[in-house]
Amino acid sequence: MRLTHSLMALAVASALVAAPAAAQSGAVSAASVVEARVQGAAGVVFGEVRESVRGAALPGARIRINGVETTTASDGSFRVAGLPAGTHAISVDYLGYQPLADRITVGADGGLRVEISLVSTVDTSTTLGRIEVRATRDAQALALNQQRVSDNYRNVVSADLLGRFPDTNLAEATQRIPGVSIERDQGEGRYVNVRGAPLEFTSVSVDGVQLASPNASRRAVELDTIPADVISALEVTKALTPDMDGDAIAGQINIVTQSALDGDDLILRGSAGAGEYELGSGKNQRANLTIGNRFGADRNIGVLIAASGSRSGRFTDNVETAFFRDEDGRILPETTEIKDYEGERTRTGVTGRFDFRLDADNLFYFIASNSRFKDHEFRDTLAIEYERHTDDSTEFAGTAGRATFDKELRERTQAQRIRTFNLGGEHYAGNDWKIDWQASRSTGILEVSPRMQYIFRSSVRPQLEYDYANPDFPSWRIVGADGAPESGVNLPEDWYAFRRLNDRYEYAKENETGLRLDFSRPQTFLGDSGDLRFGVRARLRDKDSNDDRRRNGDAGDFASLGIGYSDMLCDSWSNNFDYFLTGRRFCRDIFSRYAEALRESPNHNVLVPDSITNDYRAEEDIHATYVRLDARWDKLSMVGGLRYERTATSGEAAYYDLDEETAVVQRVERDYVKLLPSLHFRYEFDPDSILRWSYSTGISRPNFTNTVPRLVISDNDREIEGGNPELKATYSHNLDVSYEHYLRPLGLLSVAAFYKRLDDPIFVTNSTVAGGPYDGLRLTRAENGADGRILGLELAWQQTFDFLPAPFDGLGVYANYTYADSRAELPFGAGRTDLPGTSKHNANVALFYEKHGFNARIAWNHRSKYIQEFDVLDPDFNVFWDERSILDFSTSYQFSPNWQVFGEINNITDSRQRRFQGQDNRVLELEQFGRFWLAGVRFEY
Repeated sequence: MRLTHSLMALAVASALVAAPAAAQSGAVSAASVVEARVQGAAGVVFGEVRESVRGAALPGARIRINGVETTTASDGSFRVAGLPAGTHAISVDYLGYQPLADRITVGADGGLRVEISLVSTVDTSTTLGRIEVRATRDAQALALNQQRVSDNYRNVVSADLLGRFPDTNLAEATQRIPGVSIERDQGEGRYVNVRGAPLEFTSVSVDGVQLASPNASRRAVELDTIPADVISALEVTKALTPDMDGDAIAGQINIVTQSALDGDDLILRGSAGAGEYELGSGKNQRANLTIGNRFGADRNIGVLIAASGSRSGRFTDNVETAFFRDEDGRILPETTEIKDYEGERTRTGVTGRFDFRLDADNLFYFIASNSRFKDHEFRDTLAIEYERHTDDSTEFAGTAGRATFDKELRERTQAQRIRTFNLGGEHYAGNDWKIDWQASRSTGILEVSPRMQYIFRSSVRPQLEYDYANPDFPSWRIVGADGAPESGVNLPEDWYAFRRLNDRYEYAKENETGLRLDFSRPQTFLGDSGDLRFGVRARLRDKDSNDDRRRNGDAGDFASLGIGYSDMLCDSWSNNFDYFLTGRRFCRDIFSRYAEALRESPNHNVLVPDSITNDYRAEEDIHATYVRLDARWDKLSMVGGLRYERTATSGEAAYYDLDEETAVVQRVERDYVKLLPSLHFRYEFDPDSILRWSYSTGISRPNFTNTVPRLVISDNDREIEGGNPELKATYSHNLDVSYEHYLRPLGLLSVAAFYKRLDDPIFVTNSTVAGGPYDGLRLTRAENGADGRILGLELAWQQTFDFLPAPFDGLGVYANYTYADSRAELPFGAGRTDLPGTSKHNANVALFYEKHGFNARIAWNHRSKYIQEFDVLDPDFNVFWDERSILDFSTSYQFSPNWQVFGEINNITDSRQRRFQGQDNRVLELEQFGRFWLAGVRFEY
């Protein structure tokens, strides 16, 4: 550390010696360029700060004029009003760039427009070197400078930096951020956890517009729907200010889109790549294109379009075993399913942005985005049901007196879309008032069609010996059945006969209309300077969900097709994990060839209770107002205020009477109010050493399915799932303390501690119904616990080692670690437990090298185990995701100023994903995905 500080001091001293002591208005300093011209209202200095290579905007630059300090906005713009006529000193500080020290002259008859161009601290003597600067180093600089000047605690990561990691979607990109972890579906990132909190504790927005969720059952946004290539930056705010929506107990993830006004010239970049998935040899393809430019006589109109697409042929080996406790208290295997997944996932995303800076005081913008995710999947399954266990049977080994075998094929196409429209403006009225407004619409749509499934059942019910000595790879032996295999469960094909055809259609749609109006002006009654802000907000959300189910279980209908089970199989063999051998797999065209006749039959019946009770409709209107006070005293700044949110909800669902076979629509309504105070302090020991302290509050509203009056009976008629209209929103009190030290020329060391106290945490629990028509059935329903808490620690280190001698000056590190611990009171006085999604340990370590156009990065990500589901009746059946580590590698070489080649390898160690019940020998699920790679080209003009 002493060596690092010495080298930093030497670099700063060299920069100060190189810079002129003073310069006249419009003069050129050693590090930067200032161009000034008279324009606008008297006493106002405004303009933009950009980098010298591409003319890209530099947000988060610290500007000081005549003792007044401000920072640049996302488009690099700044504005200082109320300056007297005369000559003033101006200074600009930006990590990774040479500082500016200059003077400007403000006249008495007009304002001054100032254009500032900063030069990187890296040697840019060659054209290729200048392009290199725009790569990882500038990407880090853009993010770190915005984070450094923030009034509250947040992490900012630029898209350029995230693009250096081999991540296939936006969810996976977020896992590189301190305190952020992800939940996966078949090995691919889908949901985001922040600081070990449940998924619903995090909100997701695009340019401040809350995203609607396509998911029929939860609020959490499935971020794998959004490609990672259509964003400009990610902002993760972990301590809310009063002007922010309150439904982000853990944090708010804001996706920032790029504006054509962020650059001076034509923006044109793109990439294309292709590769393969090791498991199943599926295709891996990805491409993106961004084009934008400035127009108009004053080049004050910006138009930008970004498009992205990907295709992945994913294969997954999967085996699942569910356990139960019998009447004697023994824990025994109940079912085993061996599944082969074969599918194709495609993502497309388009974002368009129009910006019109009418003049220095007025900006209008319109942003539209559309993301689509489609998953077309075939799933071959061998399902085993264990019955009549012998007296000597245990969870480790034993004999089922009777075993039922099903062979199944399911074809499912799931499509999700997220669309946003955002119209807004920023306006200055005189020298004091600023007005911001926004009108938005977000829509999330889920459609699952087709979703059909053939089931064939064995006519033989043999005894089955099982052995779970190796819980990941159990073994079986069929006993007392002629023609059975000597070991394993690859049954003779002539044992199987048609059982049924399942047919299902799902559709869900969520809309949110948002309106926002904010006012701000300088205040002088507290501190040396500051601002007073207040505003109003409305979010009007509605959701509809429809689930239709049909079934044909008539053996005569199938016999009339003139085929048997073997006729539906092809010469593709199941070889799950190179261990589970279950015979030939189904042909993929059997739905198109044989399903229509079964669907047109009068025996293809609607499952009335299921189809009715799964449907629901909900509305939620949130109206909010807030007041925020900012104050600054030399090195200390404060942000405080209060937010008021009123929530009005209603929900409809049908109750189905099994005895009368009738359905009655039930409706519930509820209103509640939450006050959300917050207070933030920021203290600068020096411009690069910052201490923050925050108290904030937040809420997490229940999922719609958990509050509407629905009661759904499972297919086996042994379980029901219900809504709970009395469910309360979770309320939290949050404390955050952080220290950040920014390293020159470019880097960061930080430590942050956090504590969250939770009132009314929500758990999805299991219990038994007592009395009524559902007496004795197992009920799954959301309930409130009494209280809870989350506490933890975040550590982060990122640095480029420019100060090392060549060739080691191209090295760098990006690393972070998060410790989180949670505890909460379960409902019904059932004790205390962790919150769902809390991993005690999350870590990222990425080592990179970038020099002479060559870039290489190896990235390791680790997440420790966490609880997913609770069984209040029996904690031995709580469901956990096991720990998992993933190693990825990416590299690129820039062989001309505009072109580079790149390559990526994911999951190098062939890491598997594992779930278990209660303890790790009860393996609920084991999945394998294999390695995959991609290679291609990028261009930028």
